[in-house]
Amino acid sequence: MANENIEVGTRAVAKVGRNEISVEVIAVENGSFLVRNDAGREFHVAHLTVPPMPSESEEDDAPNPAPECAVNQPEKKLSLFEAVVTALQGEPAGTALNTRELVALAVEKGLWQPSGAKTPEQTLYSAIFRENSTKENPRIVKSDKKGKFQLG
Repeated sequence: MANENIEVGTRAVAKVGRNEISVEVIAVENGSFLVRNDAGREFHVAHLTVPPMPSESEEDDAPNPAPECAVNQPEKKLSLFEAVVTALQGEPAGTALNTRELVALAVEKGLWQPSGAKTPEQTLYSAIFRENSTKENPRIVKSDKKGKFQLG
C-alpha cells in the first residue's frame, strides 16, 4: 500500500535500523507519520509498510495466522569449535586429527566458512583446551598421538 493511503489507526510495519516493528499510526503530518509501537513509545517515521490483509476465505483456512510483524531471523552460523564437533561426529570412531586437519574437515563439509582470520587453527586449539579444562566431559579430547585430537 502506498504511503499516501495510510490513515490514522492503521496497523503497519516501520523499519527502525535493521529491525522491523509493528506500529499503529496515530497522526499524519507533512508526509511523515507519528506512530506508536506495542510498548507505547511514540516516534516519527517517513515510510511505513502495511502488511496485506488476508481475505475472508484465507482467514477461515488458517487456524493460526502468522504474527503481524514476523521478521525472518538469519540462520545462526556455527562457531569453528561447534563445526569441528559436528564434522567429527560424521567420521569413523577413533579418528585423530590435528587442528589444521580439523579446520580443513569443517570447511570441506561446508559447516564453517573461513573468515579471513590468520590463525583459525590456534583459535580452535584454544577452544579445545578451554573446554577440556572447564568441562567434566569435554566433546573433543587429546588423542594418544602427539598433537592430535578426537571425539571424547
